Amino acid sequence: MAEELTSEGWETLAIPAGDAAPVTAEGGRTDDHGFAYVIPGDDADTFDAWFTPDGFTRTEVHRAVDDRHLYLLTTFLDAETSRAILIAAVLDRSAIGACRREAFDAGVTYSHVFRIDGTHLGSFRHDDPEPFFPDG
Repeated sequence: MAEELTSEGWETLAIPAGDAAPVTAEGGRTDDHGFAYVIPGDDADTFDAWFTPDGFTRTEVHRAVDDRHLYLLTTFLDAETSRAILIAAVLDRSAIGACRREAFDAGVTYSHVFRIDGTHLGSFRHDDPEPFFPDG
């Protein structure tokens, strides 16, 4: 995916999340439900340099599931800077219920990105939660 974007002229940052989990507004480290991704070292530094709250207005989600896991590849695209951030994560399907309910009740969901030390680097709002969640 990153190679394809690069060949199309995008500058890419592909990050395998060191940890990922669904969060709720009450139980998470943020005020908004969604998914929290922890990213390491140099990737966190680059993310911090690239991120702007109003940037990366387009999101693409690729999802796969098995009996126990939800696999997400979320691509955040900023056409103005021709930059793409790709975050890959594996989540425990049994833990996503409350997050899913909040997302569908609100009609939106969020992606929250943190450094390993817990520093919040930024959040993205997604106006359609459906691509993030498997059926049921």
